Amino acid sequence: MSKNVIFIGFMGCGKSTVGKALAKALKTNFLDTDELIKQRLGKEIREIFAEFGEDFFRKEEQKIAQELKCLNGVVIATGGGFYKALQRDENSLIIYLKANFEFLHNRLGKKGFAKRPLFKDKEKARKLFEERFMEYEKKAHLIINVEGKTPKKLVAELIKELG
Repeated sequence: MSKNVIFIGFMGCGKSTVGKALAKALKTNFLDTDELIKQRLGKEIREIFAEFGEDFFRKEEQKIAQELKCLNGVVIATGGGFYKALQRDENSLIIYLKANFEFLHNRLGKKGFAKRPLFKDKEKARKLFEERFMEYEKKAHLIINVEGKTPKKLVAELIKELG
């Protein structure tokens, strides 16, 4: 596989979990854009949002997006808003891991909300979801519904799609 496989989607859809599993199955490297930003700044995402704000975080995502263009054959999980910094190109296959809002909300639970600053308020999160899902669909080369599927089943489906 010479292209980068980049996962996009809303918070809690499984981008990191599925990305790690796919990278392992393909025997390639895995990167998580949120983890890269956390390492770079030495802070948790919620701390970055609290201290510097969302605009600063989005600028960091743009820097990461530019750096990823230099890579080949890597599986990449992105944060929920990373799609804005991402450009479709011949070196990337962008996959949207799709699920409805209630599924994601139930899947995350209170523990998951604590890690995701934009998911603190359910109605604000729902509005954000509604603003983003069409953008995810436009940006994606491939859309995979994750509801009711294990990571193992999703990886098998992805490998079949990737050929």
